[in-house]
Amino acid sequence: MVAGSASVTTTDRIVLEGGFDGLLEVVVDAIVMVDAGGEIVLVNAQTERLFGYRREELLGRRVEMLMAERFRERHVAHRSRHSTDPHSRPMGVGLELYGRRKDGSEFPAAISLSPLGGDRGLVLSAICDMTDRKRIEQDARHFRALVESSHDAIIGKDLDGVITSWNTGAQHLYGYSEAEMRGKSVSVLIPAGRDDDLPEILRRVRSGERVDDFETVRVRKDGTQFDVALTVSPIRDADGNIVGGSTIARDIGVRLHHQKQLRFFAEHDTLTGVHNRRRFARDLSKQIERSRRYKERAALLLIDLDAFKHVNDTYGHDTGDRALKEVADTLTRRLRANDLIARIGGDEFAVLLPYADAKQGQAVSGDLCRIISERTIETGDGFEVCLSASVGFSPIDQHTESVETALAAADRAMYVHKRRNDSLRRPPHPKPQGTPA
Repeated sequence: MVAGSASVTTTDRIVLEGGFDGLLEVVVDAIVMVDAGGEIVLVNAQTERLFGYRREELLGRRVEMLMAERFRERHVAHRSRHSTDPHSRPMGVGLELYGRRKDGSEFPAAISLSPLGGDRGLVLSAICDMTDRKRIEQDARHFRALVESSHDAIIGKDLDGVITSWNTGAQHLYGYSEAEMRGKSVSVLIPAGRDDDLPEILRRVRSGERVDDFETVRVRKDGTQFDVALTVSPIRDADGNIVGGSTIARDIGVRLHHQKQLRFFAEHDTLTGVHNRRRFARDLSKQIERSRRYKERAALLLIDLDAFKHVNDTYGHDTGDRALKEVADTLTRRLRANDLIARIGGDEFAVLLPYADAKQGQAVSGDLCRIISERTIETGDGFEVCLSASVGFSPIDQHTESVETALAAADRAMYVHKRRNDSLRRPPHPKPQGTPA
C-alpha cells in the first residue's frame, strides 16, 4: 500500500486513529504496521490468528519478535537500510524469512513492504504463510525428480493425444528426445495395425477412467517394434476438469519372453522338445469334444520303442537319450504341421492326427514303424544301434468317450502289435558305423 497525496500529519492521523481498520480486517494476509524504529503500531485480526498473539501483546513491541531468532539480527540491519531508502517491495521478493509463533513454531513467510511516509516513517507489511506453497513446491520438485529418474517412460499428453511432457525414461525407451516429441502426436509411437489403440485409450481417459496394464506394441525411432504395458491416468486441472492423460509405458519384452519360456517348459518334454503328457491330454480332450459335436474324425497313435530298457542298460543312458531325440525328430519331420506329437512316458510317444480316418491312421502307423526302424543311434564307441517300434492305433470319432478310453484303446492295439512282432525281433545289437542295416 503506498501513501497518497495527504500531508505527513494527515497520514499519521488517519493511520493511527483507525482510518484503515475496516479495510485491514478483511485482508487475508497478516498486516503489521511498524514505525521507523521497528515498533509495531498496528496489526489486523489475521496477524493474531497467524502468530497466536493477542493484539495488545504485539503493539509497542519490536517487529523482530515475529521472526525466527536466526533472522532477527540480520533483519534489524535490513530494516535500517530500508528506512534510509523507503520503497515498495512486492510479495515474494527479497530475503527468505521464517515467522515465529507465540508457541515457538516456525513457518516460511513471504513479506511485502509498502512505506506510508509520515513523521514516524510508517511501513505497512503484509505477511503470508508460505507453508502450503512450500510444500506444494517441494512435492513438485520431488515429483519431477521421480519422473526424471524413472526407468519407465512417463509421457503427458492432451486430450487430442498431443505430447506435452516427455521424461528421460521415454527417451531411452523410444529413442526420441523431448525436443523431438513435445508437441507431436503420440500416434508417432504406434505401429501400423495398432491404430485403434489411441482413440480407445483417449476415449477412456476423457471419461475419467484409469487404464491399467494395457498390453500392446509400440515402435521406436529406429523402426523396431516392442511389447509394452501402458498405465494411463486422467490429468485434471485445479477445478477437477480432465485436461489430458499421463502414460507410464514399460518394456515387457523380457517378461513376455520368460512367460513364454515357462509355458513352453510346462507343456513340453525337456529332453525331446515335443509336447508332454499333460499338454497332449488337453489337446486330445479338445479333439474328442470336436468329434462329438461336429463328427470330426481323428486318429490316435501310441508308439513304444522296442527293447529300450536293453539299450539303456547295455549302452548307457546317453545312448538312450539320443535314441529318444532321434525318434522325436523323425516324427516331427514325417508328420504334418498340425499333427500333435508328445512324449507321454519313458520310451512312449503319442501322435494325434486331426481329420484322419481309420485307413489313414493305419497307413501312418505302418509308415512310422518303417522309418523308425531305419534309424540308427551311435553308441559312442564307433558302433551303432538299430531302432524299432510298436505302434497302436485308435480312431477318434463321435463315439469316443474320454481321453482315458482313447488312450487305453490305442495302448491295447500297441501291445498286440508288440506281441505279434516280438518273435521276429532280436534285442538291439551294435554294428560298426556305416554298416548297412
